[in-house]
Amino acid sequence: MALLMAGRVPDLWAGVSAWVPITDLAAWHAECRAAGRPYADDLERSCGGAPGDSPAVDAQYRARSPLTYLRPGLGAPLDINAGILDGHTGSVPISHTLRAFNAVAAEEDRISNADIAHFVEHAAVPPHLAGDWPDPHYGAQRVLFRRQSNNTRVTIFDGGHEIIYGAALAWLRSI
Repeated sequence: MALLMAGRVPDLWAGVSAWVPITDLAAWHAECRAAGRPYADDLERSCGGAPGDSPAVDAQYRARSPLTYLRPGLGAPLDINAGILDGHTGSVPISHTLRAFNAVAAEEDRISNADIAHFVEHAAVPPHLAGDWPDPHYGAQRVLFRRQSNNTRVTIFDGGHEIIYGAALAWLRSI
């Protein structure tokens, strides 16, 4: 919801910190079906059916997906975070976080589809993107990858489907 509201009314927010977000409901439906997660049924009840059932159903999935509204030059500063294990031990693949970053990032700062696939398939940072991003606000869950583009920061940390409140609050205080 944080990214959906940031995309729909960006000038309302001083900044938005989003953690392990679902950004494309149609993609998440397919991911849940493939993984045997029950959330696909919940999506169908909420959106009136499965993606592809009808143009009206597809419109519901698009209207409820943050990627529909996120774009470069978005007014609100964004901090988008995900644990490297989400989608493996949690329910939302980190591709959602990385694609949200790409939607608002300058073209030269975007993460390639091949690198996103590596993050998801291996639950690891691609070797050529590995670095050191010390951040005491993440505590024992160290930052594995970070990139900034304009007023948006993406962080992948050593964890799962969770929020690190100290990190979220520290970022919000910094804007």
